[in-house]
Amino acid sequence: MKRLLIFITVMLIGNALLSQNINSAEKGSKILLTKAPKLISEKFNNECPGIKPKWYKEGDKYEAIYSDGTTKLNHSITFDKTGTIESKESELDYKEYPASINQYYSRRFPEEKYRIIQCEASTGEKYYYSKRKNEIIKFDTSGNYISKR
Repeated sequence: MKRLLIFITVMLIGNALLSQNINSAEKGSKILLTKAPKLISEKFNNECPGIKPKWYKEGDKYEAIYSDGTTKLNHSITFDKTGTIESKESELDYKEYPASINQYYSRRFPEEKYRIIQCEASTGEKYYYSKRKNEIIKFDTSGNYISKR
């Protein structure tokens, strides 16, 4: 009887762990790659010659993440499976984005540190955003608050 209870317990734990792994794969969690497919890698090298990024795959998208050696700011480029750029994101120095974003933060969250990211989508849409706790705060190109997600 004791063996049967242990067996059932082990099976239930194994089943729970397996279902968690399947659920996280379905949600599109990022997977670190040692290298990107040749086509994607060539497209990145044309865009950013001489840079060695970390590659991630999420669904059928590939993301190259790298830091600027001089400024130490982070950047990323997301490609679809055909090598088309879907978006570019760049962390910005405080002098590079509108002052109204600083004013927004100093009024609402005076004690918090934050990083501003500029995003350019393949559609041509450009905006700024910042991650804060469990939300993303979005600004237009003039630095006007747009929304929280």
